[in-house]
Amino acid sequence: MIRTGSTRSAAARLAARLVLWSVPAATLLAACGAPAPPPAPAVRKVPVTFVHPEARRIEDVARLDGVVAASATADLIARVPGTLQQIRFRDGDTVRAGQVLFLIEQETYLQQLALNRARLDQAKAEFERQQNLIRENATSQASVENASSQLGQAEANLKLAQINLGYTEVRAPFDGVVGRRKVDVGSYVGAGAGTVLATVARLQPAYVNFSIAETDLLRIRAHAGLSGGPRAAVGKVPVRAALQGETGFPRAGVLDFVDYTLNASTGAIQLRASFPNRDLALLPGLYARVAIDTGPSRDALLLPVASILADQQGPHVFVLDAGDVVRRRTVATGAQVDAMREVTAGVTAGERVLLEGIVNVRDGTQAVPSPAAGPRAATAATPAQARP
Repeated sequence: MIRTGSTRSAAARLAARLVLWSVPAATLLAACGAPAPPPAPAVRKVPVTFVHPEARRIEDVARLDGVVAASATADLIARVPGTLQQIRFRDGDTVRAGQVLFLIEQETYLQQLALNRARLDQAKAEFERQQNLIRENATSQASVENASSQLGQAEANLKLAQINLGYTEVRAPFDGVVGRRKVDVGSYVGAGAGTVLATVARLQPAYVNFSIAETDLLRIRAHAGLSGGPRAAVGKVPVRAALQGETGFPRAGVLDFVDYTLNASTGAIQLRASFPNRDLALLPGLYARVAIDTGPSRDALLLPVASILADQQGPHVFVLDAGDVVRRRTVATGAQVDAMREVTAGVTAGERVLLEGIVNVRDGTQAVPSPAAGPRAATAATPAQARP
Protein backbone atom coordinates (compact mmCIF):
# COMPACT_ATOMS: atom_id res chain seq x y z
CA MET A 1 0.00 0.00 0.00
CA ILE A 2 1.45 3.41 -1.04
CA ARG A 3 1.54 6.21 1.48
CA THR A 4 0.85 9.44 -0.26
CA GLY A 5 1.89 11.78 2.59
CA SER A 6 5.35 10.24 3.07
CA THR A 7 6.08 10.46 -0.67
CA ARG A 8 5.34 14.18 -0.75
CA SER A 9 7.65 14.78 2.20
CA ALA A 10 10.54 13.04 0.48
CA ALA A 11 10.13 15.17 -2.68
CA ALA A 12 10.15 18.39 -0.67
CA ARG A 13 13.33 17.42 1.13
CA LEU A 14 15.05 16.68 -2.23
CA ALA A 15 14.09 20.08 -3.69
CA ALA A 16 15.46 21.90 -0.66
CA ARG A 17 18.83 20.11 -0.98
CA LEU A 18 19.06 21.15 -4.69
CA VAL A 19 18.50 24.85 -3.84
CA LEU A 20 21.23 24.74 -1.16
CA TRP A 21 23.69 23.22 -3.61
CA SER A 22 22.92 25.75 -6.44
CA VAL A 23 24.09 28.82 -4.50
CA PRO A 24 27.68 27.59 -3.89
CA ALA A 25 27.87 26.40 -7.53
CA ALA A 26 27.04 29.87 -8.91
CA THR A 27 29.55 31.45 -6.52
CA LEU A 28 32.22 29.01 -7.63
CA LEU A 29 31.60 29.76 -11.35
CA ALA A 30 31.89 33.49 -10.75
CA ALA A 31 35.15 32.99 -8.89
CA CYS A 32 36.52 30.99 -11.81
CA GLY A 33 36.22 34.04 -14.26
CA ALA A 34 32.98 33.52 -16.17
CA PRO A 35 32.27 36.58 -18.49
CA ALA A 36 29.93 39.30 -17.23
CA PRO A 37 27.20 40.78 -19.49
CA PRO A 38 28.66 43.48 -21.97
CA PRO A 39 28.10 47.17 -21.04
CA ALA A 40 25.80 49.37 -23.14
CA PRO A 41 27.69 51.00 -26.16
CA ALA A 42 28.65 54.68 -25.77
CA VAL A 43 26.88 57.22 -28.04
CA ARG A 44 29.19 58.29 -30.94
CA LYS A 45 29.43 62.06 -31.32
CA VAL A 46 30.36 63.46 -34.75
CA PRO A 47 32.35 66.71 -35.04
CA VAL A 48 30.65 69.26 -37.31
CA THR A 49 30.86 72.96 -38.13
CA PHE A 50 27.86 75.24 -38.51
CA VAL A 51 26.83 78.69 -39.75
CA HIS A 52 23.90 80.95 -39.00
CA PRO A 53 21.68 82.05 -41.90
CA GLU A 54 22.78 85.53 -42.94
CA ALA A 55 20.18 88.27 -43.25
CA ARG A 56 21.03 90.61 -46.11
CA ARG A 57 19.41 92.86 -48.68
CA ILE A 58 19.96 91.48 -52.17
CA GLU A 59 19.32 92.62 -55.71
CA ASP A 60 17.34 90.35 -58.00
CA VAL A 61 19.76 89.86 -60.89
CA ALA A 62 20.12 87.42 -63.80
CA ARG A 63 23.78 86.45 -64.14
CA LEU A 64 24.79 85.09 -67.52
CA ASP A 65 27.82 84.01 -69.55
CA GLY A 66 28.81 86.05 -72.58
CA VAL A 67 31.53 86.47 -75.21
CA VAL A 68 33.06 89.78 -76.25
CA ALA A 69 32.86 90.79 -79.92
CA ALA A 70 33.96 93.82 -81.92
CA SER A 71 31.17 96.19 -82.89
CA ALA A 72 32.49 96.11 -86.49
CA THR A 73 35.19 94.23 -88.41
CA ALA A 74 36.49 94.69 -91.94
CA ASP A 75 39.05 92.84 -94.03
CA LEU A 76 41.37 95.17 -95.91
CA ILE A 77 41.60 93.80 -99.46
CA ALA A 78 43.86 94.82 -102.33
CA ARG A 79 41.35 95.68 -105.02
CA VAL A 80 43.90 96.38 -107.75
CA PRO A 81 46.95 94.26 -108.63
CA GLY A 82 50.45 95.46 -107.98
CA THR A 83 53.52 95.24 -105.79
CA LEU A 84 53.05 96.32 -102.18
CA GLN A 85 55.34 99.29 -101.61
CA GLN A 86 54.60 100.51 -98.07
CA ILE A 87 52.99 99.42 -94.81
CA ARG A 88 52.18 102.50 -92.76
CA PHE A 89 51.28 101.01 -89.39
CA ARG A 90 52.58 98.65 -86.75
CA ASP A 91 50.65 95.49 -85.98
CA GLY A 92 48.03 96.23 -83.31
CA ASP A 93 47.99 100.01 -83.82
CA THR A 94 44.94 102.13 -83.16
CA VAL A 95 43.94 103.70 -86.48
CA ARG A 96 41.57 106.41 -87.65
CA ALA A 97 38.97 106.30 -90.39
CA GLY A 98 40.57 107.20 -93.75
CA GLN A 99 44.15 106.59 -92.57
CA VAL A 100 46.35 105.05 -95.31
CA LEU A 101 47.58 101.67 -94.08
CA PHE A 102 48.99 100.06 -97.27
CA LEU A 103 50.37 101.58 -100.46
CA ILE A 104 50.47 99.61 -103.71
CA GLU A 105 52.80 100.77 -106.47
CA GLN A 106 51.12 103.68 -108.26
CA GLU A 107 53.20 104.29 -111.39
CA THR A 108 51.10 102.09 -113.66
CA TYR A 109 47.89 103.70 -112.44
CA LEU A 110 49.30 107.22 -112.77
CA GLN A 111 50.18 106.51 -116.39
CA GLN A 112 46.71 105.09 -117.02
CA LEU A 113 45.24 108.23 -115.53
CA ALA A 114 47.40 110.45 -117.76
CA LEU A 115 46.52 108.39 -120.84
CA ASN A 116 42.81 108.60 -120.18
CA ARG A 117 43.02 112.30 -119.46
CA ALA A 118 44.68 112.82 -122.87
CA ARG A 119 42.00 110.72 -124.56
CA LEU A 120 39.36 112.79 -122.85
CA ASP A 121 40.94 116.00 -124.15
CA GLN A 122 41.02 114.51 -127.66
CA ALA A 123 37.39 113.41 -127.39
CA LYS A 124 36.32 116.87 -126.23
CA ALA A 125 38.12 118.52 -129.15
CA GLU A 126 36.55 116.13 -131.65
CA PHE A 127 33.10 116.68 -130.22
CA GLU A 128 33.50 120.46 -130.42
CA ARG A 129 34.73 120.16 -134.05
CA GLN A 130 31.76 118.02 -135.02
CA GLN A 131 29.40 120.54 -133.43
CA ASN A 132 30.94 123.35 -135.45
CA LEU A 133 30.70 121.31 -138.65
CA ILE A 134 27.07 120.41 -138.10
CA ARG A 135 26.21 124.07 -137.79
CA GLU A 136 27.77 124.58 -141.26
CA ASN A 137 26.09 121.45 -142.63
CA ALA A 138 29.58 120.07 -143.25
CA THR A 139 29.07 116.80 -141.37
CA SER A 140 26.36 114.30 -140.61
CA GLN A 141 24.32 113.99 -137.45
CA ALA A 142 25.68 110.46 -137.04
CA SER A 143 29.22 111.84 -136.84
CA VAL A 144 28.17 114.25 -134.10
CA GLU A 145 26.50 111.46 -132.14
CA ASN A 146 29.57 109.27 -132.53
CA ALA A 147 31.81 112.08 -131.23
CA SER A 148 29.46 112.53 -128.27
CA SER A 149 29.67 108.82 -127.50
CA GLN A 150 33.45 108.87 -127.67
CA LEU A 151 33.49 111.81 -125.26
CA GLY A 152 31.29 109.94 -122.80
CA GLN A 153 33.50 106.86 -122.94
CA ALA A 154 36.61 108.97 -122.41
CA GLU A 155 35.05 110.60 -119.34
CA ALA A 156 34.13 107.18 -117.91
CA ASN A 157 37.59 105.75 -118.56
CA LEU A 158 39.17 108.74 -116.84
CA LYS A 159 36.89 108.24 -113.82
CA LEU A 160 37.75 104.53 -113.73
CA ALA A 161 41.48 105.35 -113.84
CA GLN A 162 41.03 107.75 -110.93
CA ILE A 163 39.21 105.06 -108.93
CA ASN A 164 41.91 102.47 -109.61
CA LEU A 165 44.58 104.95 -108.56
CA GLY A 166 42.65 105.52 -105.33
CA TYR A 167 42.60 101.78 -104.67
CA THR A 168 46.40 101.79 -104.52
CA GLU A 169 45.99 103.47 -101.10
CA VAL A 170 44.28 100.98 -98.75
CA ARG A 171 42.64 103.00 -95.98
CA ALA A 172 41.01 102.21 -92.63
CA PRO A 173 37.21 102.17 -93.09
CA PHE A 174 36.55 103.33 -89.50
CA ASP A 175 38.27 104.09 -86.22
CA GLY A 176 39.56 100.89 -84.66
CA VAL A 177 42.48 98.58 -84.06
CA VAL A 178 44.33 96.89 -86.90
CA GLY A 179 45.54 93.33 -86.49
CA ARG A 180 48.78 91.85 -87.72
CA ARG A 181 49.60 92.30 -91.39
CA LYS A 182 49.18 89.24 -93.58
CA VAL A 183 51.57 90.32 -96.35
CA ASP A 184 54.96 92.02 -96.47
CA VAL A 185 56.43 94.83 -98.57
CA GLY A 186 57.42 93.51 -102.00
CA SER A 187 54.57 91.02 -102.22
CA TYR A 188 52.45 91.03 -105.36
CA VAL A 189 48.87 91.56 -104.23
CA GLY A 190 45.41 92.01 -105.71
CA ALA A 191 45.56 89.28 -108.32
CA GLY A 192 42.38 87.29 -108.94
CA ALA A 193 39.76 87.81 -106.22
CA GLY A 194 42.01 90.16 -104.24
CA THR A 195 44.35 89.70 -101.32
CA VAL A 196 43.40 90.19 -97.64
CA LEU A 197 46.10 92.48 -96.27
CA ALA A 198 44.91 92.83 -92.64
CA THR A 199 41.75 93.15 -90.52
CA VAL A 200 40.49 96.22 -88.69
CA ALA A 201 38.14 95.89 -85.70
CA ARG A 202 36.13 98.60 -84.00
CA LEU A 203 36.39 98.09 -80.23
CA GLN A 204 34.75 101.31 -79.07
CA PRO A 205 32.04 100.40 -78.46
CA ALA A 206 32.48 96.66 -77.89
CA TYR A 207 29.70 94.10 -77.89
CA VAL A 208 29.04 91.23 -75.49
CA ASN A 209 26.85 88.48 -76.96
CA PHE A 210 24.91 86.20 -74.62
CA SER A 211 21.71 84.18 -74.40
CA ILE A 212 18.99 84.27 -71.79
CA ALA A 213 16.10 82.00 -70.83
CA GLU A 214 12.62 82.98 -71.87
CA THR A 215 11.42 83.36 -68.27
CA ASP A 216 14.30 85.69 -67.38
CA LEU A 217 13.68 87.82 -70.46
CA LEU A 218 10.04 88.23 -69.47
CA ARG A 219 11.09 89.21 -65.93
CA ILE A 220 13.51 91.81 -67.30
CA ARG A 221 10.83 93.32 -69.50
CA ALA A 222 8.34 93.39 -66.63
CA HIS A 223 10.89 94.96 -64.25
CA ALA A 224 11.73 97.64 -66.82
CA GLY A 225 8.05 98.26 -67.56
CA LEU A 226 8.45 97.46 -71.25
CA SER A 227 5.95 96.15 -73.78
CA GLY A 228 5.94 95.58 -77.52
CA GLY A 229 8.29 93.76 -79.87
CA PRO A 230 11.92 92.69 -79.43
CA ARG A 231 13.27 96.21 -79.98
CA ALA A 232 11.26 97.61 -77.07
CA ALA A 233 14.14 96.83 -74.68
CA VAL A 234 16.95 98.06 -76.94
CA GLY A 235 18.73 101.05 -75.45
CA LYS A 236 16.54 100.98 -72.33
CA VAL A 237 17.81 98.08 -70.20
CA PRO A 238 21.11 98.60 -68.32
CA VAL A 239 23.59 95.72 -68.52
CA ARG A 240 26.69 95.21 -66.35
CA ALA A 241 29.67 93.05 -67.24
CA ALA A 242 32.96 91.82 -65.84
CA LEU A 243 35.98 90.02 -67.21
CA GLN A 244 37.63 87.12 -65.42
CA GLY A 245 39.40 88.34 -62.29
CA GLU A 246 37.27 91.48 -61.93
CA THR A 247 35.23 91.87 -58.74
CA GLY A 248 31.53 92.51 -59.10
CA PHE A 249 30.35 93.94 -62.41
CA PRO A 250 32.33 97.16 -62.94
CA ARG A 251 31.52 97.74 -66.64
CA ALA A 252 28.29 99.54 -67.48
CA GLY A 253 26.54 99.13 -70.80
CA VAL A 254 23.10 98.92 -72.35
CA LEU A 255 21.09 96.27 -74.15
CA ASP A 256 21.75 96.72 -77.86
CA PHE A 257 19.98 93.85 -79.62
CA VAL A 258 17.29 91.25 -78.91
CA ASP A 259 16.79 88.49 -81.46
CA TYR A 260 13.32 88.11 -82.95
CA THR A 261 13.04 84.35 -82.36
CA LEU A 262 13.53 81.86 -79.53
CA ASN A 263 15.72 78.79 -79.97
CA ALA A 264 13.23 75.94 -79.52
CA SER A 265 15.91 73.38 -78.59
CA THR A 266 17.50 75.45 -75.80
CA GLY A 267 14.61 77.65 -74.74
CA ALA A 268 16.91 80.69 -74.92
CA ILE A 269 17.05 83.86 -76.98
CA GLN A 270 20.13 85.72 -78.21
CA LEU A 271 20.88 89.17 -76.79
CA ARG A 272 23.70 91.69 -77.21
CA ALA A 273 24.90 94.53 -75.03
CA SER A 274 27.06 97.51 -76.01
CA PHE A 275 29.86 98.87 -73.79
CA PRO A 276 31.95 102.05 -74.29
CA ASN A 277 35.18 100.07 -73.68
CA ARG A 278 37.25 103.19 -73.10
CA ASP A 279 40.19 101.18 -71.75
CA LEU A 280 40.04 98.71 -74.68
CA ALA A 281 40.04 95.83 -72.18
CA LEU A 282 37.07 94.14 -73.86
CA LEU A 283 38.83 92.22 -76.60
CA PRO A 284 36.96 90.03 -79.11
CA GLY A 285 36.70 86.42 -77.95
CA LEU A 286 37.13 87.08 -74.22
CA TYR A 287 34.72 85.47 -71.75
CA ALA A 288 32.58 87.96 -69.83
CA ARG A 289 30.11 87.67 -66.98
CA VAL A 290 26.89 89.60 -67.53
CA ALA A 291 24.33 90.86 -65.00
CA ILE A 292 20.86 92.29 -65.70
CA ASP A 293 18.34 93.38 -63.06
CA THR A 294 15.24 91.21 -63.08
CA GLY A 295 13.44 92.67 -60.07
CA PRO A 296 13.67 95.10 -57.13
CA SER A 297 16.02 94.58 -54.18
CA ARG A 298 14.66 92.68 -51.16
CA ASP A 299 15.60 91.32 -47.74
CA ALA A 300 16.69 87.69 -47.75
CA LEU A 301 18.23 84.91 -45.65
CA LEU A 302 21.34 83.39 -47.20
CA LEU A 303 23.20 80.13 -46.61
CA PRO A 304 26.39 78.82 -48.19
CA VAL A 305 25.57 76.70 -51.23
CA ALA A 306 27.57 73.81 -49.72
CA SER A 307 25.21 73.61 -46.74
CA ILE A 308 22.12 72.91 -48.87
CA LEU A 309 21.59 69.33 -50.05
CA ALA A 310 19.05 67.88 -52.44
CA ASP A 311 17.52 64.44 -52.96
CA GLN A 312 14.26 62.98 -54.21
CA GLN A 313 12.41 64.72 -51.39
CA GLY A 314 13.77 68.11 -52.40
CA PRO A 315 16.28 70.60 -50.96
CA HIS A 316 17.11 70.28 -47.28
CA VAL A 317 19.64 71.21 -44.61
CA PHE A 318 20.78 69.74 -41.31
CA VAL A 319 20.29 71.87 -38.22
CA LEU A 320 21.31 71.42 -34.58
CA ASP A 321 18.73 71.46 -31.80
CA ALA A 322 19.36 72.68 -28.26
CA GLY A 323 20.96 69.35 -27.32
CA ASP A 324 23.37 69.35 -30.30
CA VAL A 325 21.35 66.63 -32.01
CA VAL A 326 21.24 66.79 -35.82
CA ARG A 327 17.82 67.31 -37.37
CA ARG A 328 16.93 67.22 -41.08
CA ARG A 329 14.98 70.27 -42.25
CA THR A 330 13.26 70.70 -45.61
CA VAL A 331 13.81 74.16 -47.09
CA ALA A 332 12.70 76.27 -50.05
CA THR A 333 15.42 78.06 -52.01
CA GLY A 334 15.54 81.19 -54.13
CA ALA A 335 18.22 83.16 -55.96
CA GLN A 336 21.94 82.45 -55.80
CA VAL A 337 24.19 85.25 -54.56
CA ASP A 338 27.83 84.46 -55.38
CA ALA A 339 28.63 81.44 -53.14
CA MET A 340 25.39 81.82 -51.17
CA ARG A 341 21.85 80.64 -51.84
CA GLU A 342 18.68 82.38 -50.71
CA VAL A 343 16.46 80.30 -48.39
CA THR A 344 12.85 81.43 -48.50
CA ALA A 345 11.40 78.89 -46.02
CA GLY A 346 12.53 76.23 -43.54
CA VAL A 347 15.10 78.01 -41.36
CA THR A 348 15.32 81.17 -39.28
CA ALA A 349 18.17 83.62 -38.73
CA GLY A 350 19.27 82.29 -35.35
CA GLU A 351 19.47 78.57 -36.17
CA ARG A 352 22.69 76.58 -36.51
CA VAL A 353 22.96 75.01 -39.96
CA LEU A 354 25.63 72.37 -40.64
CA LEU A 355 28.31 73.34 -43.13
CA GLU A 356 31.03 70.68 -42.70
CA GLY A 357 30.71 67.10 -41.55
CA ILE A 358 27.37 66.69 -43.30
CA VAL A 359 28.36 63.40 -44.94
CA ASN A 360 28.89 61.78 -41.53
CA VAL A 361 25.51 62.61 -40.00
CA ARG A 362 21.87 61.76 -40.35
CA ASP A 363 18.70 62.75 -38.56
CA GLY A 364 19.22 62.05 -34.84
CA THR A 365 23.05 62.01 -34.83
CA GLN A 366 24.67 63.44 -31.70
CA ALA A 367 27.15 66.14 -32.79
CA VAL A 368 30.11 68.04 -31.39
CA PRO A 369 29.57 71.45 -33.03
CA SER A 370 31.92 74.36 -33.68
CA PRO A 371 31.25 77.55 -35.66
CA ALA A 372 32.63 77.82 -39.19
CA ALA A 373 35.12 80.62 -39.76
CA GLY A 374 37.11 82.24 -42.56
CA PRO A 375 36.51 81.17 -46.17
CA ARG A 376 34.27 78.33 -45.00
CA ALA A 377 31.60 80.84 -44.05
CA ALA A 378 31.39 81.77 -47.78
CA THR A 379 30.35 85.38 -47.36
CA ALA A 380 29.52 87.52 -50.38
CA ALA A 381 30.05 91.13 -51.42
CA THR A 382 27.65 93.92 -50.46
CA PRO A 383 25.34 94.88 -52.02
CA ALA A 384 24.61 91.32 -53.05
CA GLN A 385 23.60 90.45 -56.56
CA ALA A 386 21.27 87.53 -56.94
CA ARG A 387 20.63 85.22 -59.83
CA PRO A 388 17.97 82.54 -60.24
